[in-house]
Amino acid sequence: MIALLKQAPAAIAGALVGAAVVFLMMELIFLPRARIEGRNAERAAVAQATLDATKERVKDDAKLQRLGAYDLCVEYLGRVPECERLRTVRSE
Repeated sequence: MIALLKQAPAAIAGALVGAAVVFLMMELIFLPRARIEGRNAERAAVAQATLDATKERVKDDAKLQRLGAYDLCVEYLGRVPECERLRTVRSE
């Protein structure tokens, strides 16, 4: 029993040193890598979202360029009396 009590401080000290080593490895090696991978994943997601938005914008621009003045008015404002004046305007 007394032998166990003499060995307990050494075991506790060893466990603390082991925990400190694991903590330092996590802080110095694994966490920075995880942060870098997280940043890269976020940047890739933003780039993909930007690309998707640009593709959608190109489609919208092409569609709007094909519309006449009346159709463009109806697209943005809905069927309002102000758009009726544009029915006779010819696009050039």
